Amino acid sequence: MTETSPSLKPLIAFKQSYPIERLWVGLHLALLIATSCLANWPPDKQSVDTKLQKLESSASKHRFVSAPFTPETPTAWTEPQVNSHEDSDVPCQVIDPGISEVWEISSRHMADRFGCINPLNPGLRAKRYTPTGWQPQALDDALISDDRLVIVYVHGNFMETNNALDRALILNKYLSQRSQIPYRLLMLSWPSAREPHPLRDVYENAQSAESQALFVGWLLDKLHDHPNVSLLGFSFGARAVTGGLHLNAGGEIPGFQYTRLSAGPEAPDKYRVALVAPALDRDWLAPTGKHAQALNHVSGLVNLYNSRDPILRRFRFIDRLSRPVAAGFAGFIGLQGLEEVSNPRATGPLATTSKIRQFDCGSGIGTTHSEKSYYAQCPYFNVVIDHLLGQETNAKPVESTVSF
Repeated sequence: MTETSPSLKPLIAFKQSYPIERLWVGLHLALLIATSCLANWPPDKQSVDTKLQKLESSASKHRFVSAPFTPETPTAWTEPQVNSHEDSDVPCQVIDPGISEVWEISSRHMADRFGCINPLNPGLRAKRYTPTGWQPQALDDALISDDRLVIVYVHGNFMETNNALDRALILNKYLSQRSQIPYRLLMLSWPSAREPHPLRDVYENAQSAESQALFVGWLLDKLHDHPNVSLLGFSFGARAVTGGLHLNAGGEIPGFQYTRLSAGPEAPDKYRVALVAPALDRDWLAPTGKHAQALNHVSGLVNLYNSRDPILRRFRFIDRLSRPVAAGFAGFIGLQGLEEVSNPRATGPLATTSKIRQFDCGSGIGTTHSEKSYYAQCPYFNVVIDHLLGQETNAKPVESTVSF
């Protein structure tokens, strides 16, 4: 017969000597379990749904590439797109042409990188800012042709949805303070949120911003009949602006397929463009550059750059082979009147030309890449605002040349 281990003898003695205590402990545990079950019965459907929504929202979102890319049909989306007032809960509203408007034109629900879009139905979604907040509305309402000036704005990198919406309202504040005419501000909100790996995310968002050039080109096609159109791009958003202008003028970009809806603007100087801290190579607008035709239909371009920008100073690492210099760090080069500059990687002072003006904001904003700093502290930002509004006679006088 096996002898009981000494370490187990006290436990056996407890079980044999205290049956009442064992029964009491069991009843106490059963009572606790029953109380917990009764407290959660019947289950709260709303709380279950809320938990499911939280689980869905916390699921990791994976980037993917689709080339060529065809947007999903509206019936496949989880959130319906508002294309007409007939199927929408948003009441039909009469648009007053004497009032300025702010819109979000969003591609955030789509792939972040792609090679083409469906020109008949690109899948963009629209929201308009109202006294009660941002409200979904028909995309056609944002593109309606009237006498109002249209300003297309493309934000930069690392922007969550709410931050982008706030940025559009901040820009609208500066515009409304100086505008003498009503306008419609259209912000292209693209998937540019910050990911866990910053360096890899910079590479991916650079490609995402180039894909957004297809949407900028499409918007310009849809705005073909508008008499006044301006464009503003910040950081990576600038490459979407210049890429869209290049495509709209009949240019091609390797890896992208674009089909125009119209023959392009009749007047060669239809668009006014402003770029702030543009994160693209400074020679992309040159005659042999990647976006060489971007200025074909542009009356003028204002570029604000910062020679002290700590982020764009390292822009060369985005392509270790070509080691580009950012136009937001040293200004554009290779433009008409600047061909004598032999080294496109140089960062020397630039002179203005008849079509493009460039201003170094470094002395005003210091070592930062902040868009808000450009707005609030750069002494040349009023030049940008008045240029976009087409009322440059109100702009603060600036030097004829730009220096570091």
